[in-house]
This record gives sequence, C-alpha cells and structure tokens, in this order.
Amino acid sequence: MKLKSKQGQVLARVVASTVAGLAISGIATAQTQQVEVVHQWTSSSESYALQALKDGLQKKGMGWKDSAIAGDDGANQQQALQARLAAGNAPAAAQAQPQLLYAYAEQNELASLDSYAKAGNWDHLLTPELIPYLKYKGTWYGVPMDEHRENMFWINKKILQKYGDKVPTTWDEFNTLAEKMKKDGIIPVALGGEDWQEAEIFSDLVLGMGGPAFYKKAIINHDPATVQSPTMVKVFDELRKIISYTDPNRAGRDWNVATQMVIDGKAGMQIHADWAKGEFLRAGKKPGVDFVCAATPGSGHAFIWVLDSFAFFKQKNPAAQANQALLANTVMDPDVQQNFNLRKGSLPPRIDVAQDKFDDCAKTNFADRAAGNKAGEVIPSFIENAALERDIRAAYVDVVTQFVNTPSMTSADAVKKLVAAAKNT
Repeated sequence: MKLKSKQGQVLARVVASTVAGLAISGIATAQTQQVEVVHQWTSSSESYALQALKDGLQKKGMGWKDSAIAGDDGANQQQALQARLAAGNAPAAAQAQPQLLYAYAEQNELASLDSYAKAGNWDHLLTPELIPYLKYKGTWYGVPMDEHRENMFWINKKILQKYGDKVPTTWDEFNTLAEKMKKDGIIPVALGGEDWQEAEIFSDLVLGMGGPAFYKKAIINHDPATVQSPTMVKVFDELRKIISYTDPNRAGRDWNVATQMVIDGKAGMQIHADWAKGEFLRAGKKPGVDFVCAATPGSGHAFIWVLDSFAFFKQKNPAAQANQALLANTVMDPDVQQNFNLRKGSLPPRIDVAQDKFDDCAKTNFADRAAGNKAGEVIPSFIENAALERDIRAAYVDVVTQFVNTPSMTSADAVKKLVAAAKNT
C-alpha cells in the first residue's frame, strides 16, 4: 500500500502542477481532458478488459479517445501508427510489445518514463523478467499492462470427458487424444489461418520437445547446431501432425473465432496463449467445469511470456503531458491491473496485486511463473515481438508458414530453411 500511495502522490503532483501551469497561461483545459490510445484489442474479451482501464481513468476525471486498429496480430496497428509518426501526429500512447517499443525509441519518438519509474519504485514493484524489456538503453519507455503465458492449451470439458477426462501431459498423449476425436468426427484442434497462430504452436513445440535450454539456443540465440539438430526435425514432424488435426476451412480465421469453436464444442482443443481464456470467461464459461486449461505438454514450470505495455509519445502540449502522467498512474494502479487481467486471462505485471480473485488457471500460472523464475525458465516469446529482432522473427515465421502450407516439404527441408533464415538476417 505504501508503494501505491507514494506513486499516486508523486504522479498526482505532476498532474496538478501541469494543470496549474495551464490555468496560469490561460490554456483551456476542456480540450485536454481525454487521452488518445492506439491499440489492437478488439475481441469481446479484449474490449471488456480494456474497459477496466477506461473506468479507472474516468474515476480520475479523464476521458478516453479510442483508436483501435485490429488485424494481422498488430501489424495493421503498427503500419497505421508509423504513418502517423511520419506525419508528426503521434497519439498520447500506444500498445507496444518490446521490439516495437525499441523501434519507436530508436526513432526518438518516445517520452522517457524514468521519473515515473523512480517515483513508483518500478524496479522493485514489477515481476523481474519484464523489466529489461520495458527499458531501452537504460531508460524506461514502457508501462506494463499485462503478462500472458504463451505455452497453453484449452480443451472443451464435455468432449474431454468422453475420452476419460485425462489432460495430455506429453505430445504422444496429445496425439492419441486428437486421433480419437478425429475418428469420431470431431475437429481435434481449432486453429486460425494466420501465420502467427501457426508459429505459436511451433514455439510451444520447441519448448515442450526440447526444453528451456534448447528453446534459448534455437530461438533466442538462433544457434545453427541446435536449429539443425534431430530434435528440431522432430518438432516439425509433430507440427505436421497437429496441422492434420485442424479443419480445412481455417484460412483467414481469427484466433478468437477458433476459441469459439472450442467453446461451442465444434472443436476439442486449441493450442493458444492465455488470452483465449478471456473469451471463455466472457462467454460465461468456468474453468474446470466448461473448459480445461493446462500448460502445453512438456512445459513443466517453463513459462513463455508475452508482454503488453503502453509507450508514451513525445508531446509538446503541457496538458497532453499531464494526461500522460495520469494514464501512467492509472495503468499502474493495483485495482486497475487486477480488474484488467482478471478479464483478459493474463497475470498482472505488478507483484503486489492480490491473487485471491484469480481462477485456478491463473493460479497455476502464478505458481509456474514463480518456480520458473527461480529455475531460469521464464522465457520471452519470439512470436509476440520480445525474444527476437523483427527481421529474424519474420524469417522464422516465414519458414513455419511455408512448411505448414506446403505438404510436400519435409521436416529436414524445413530445418535447412530455418538455418538459412537465421544466417541471412
């Protein structure tokens, strides 16, 4: 509570002093009582989660100007935002994953958040694995909103009960269950047709079949010897099997539509990060009753994290700067973080947020995050723009996409292409 109070008091002073300056200079505050945020959260659960932040701002007397840009795993948002930056029309803030945060910082577009971070004691308030990814060259540029776990999968409870109600803990067990569903005319795996969804499964297989050390060498370090190992060939073999368990109509399907297939019992399982849980909850479904959540087979306590933060763009208007201070304060408010992440399916980046209101899925992830941190097994996602620079990420994803959509390509061929992709970036 002291941290919350101290942070709130300091940031409140920033806002108050700026607004006072506006009054002296005669600038009308009526035009400055809203903050524009560019983001990609447009699904039902994402919009519901975002409302928690909007409500928090409203309580502080601040309006919200919504600039939502959906599609292509945030690529549409990035393109539109880059055009605005080129035109000198930056918003107050934008949702940004680490590599995008770095890109905006390199363009000298971001405002430093060092004063906020020092006042709020962020170095000791946030879960430690995220902190280096909220800074660029030692300066704070990101305010964290959530932390997702990528290596998760979801099962329709009624369908699972038909097959003994046992959650697969190995990929062989997963295949056995999927084969039974397929034989009975059930779509075993719900999947969309976007490249990042396919690559996310690949990422989970790298971890589950190779382990955390293998993931770090093959993905983060893109070590050629590791990439072309027999283990990586087996990863592609399993990926081919999983694709065979999906339906042929998945092209162009959004991730949340795939989640809905599991909710409705049209498919048995989905391999997807825990933002899928937000869709289950928004549909009124309960974990352990209507659906089952679990880390993907072979994960153990390993936790592939995904971070959403807000980057704050430089503003010349003192009123706009005051609005940014209020937004930062609200994002870091423990109640806002709790309410947002309860709805989103994720974990709060603040380590002092109470866990008692979170469901069993989240509590498992809290426990695995803690155990994984002790073992060095909390790992950044490469799909969601954290572990790899964007050109290397794109090269890896392109190979996975080619493999998935080219049935004649062998796993050995895919490995060769992956090694070449890593060398050419």
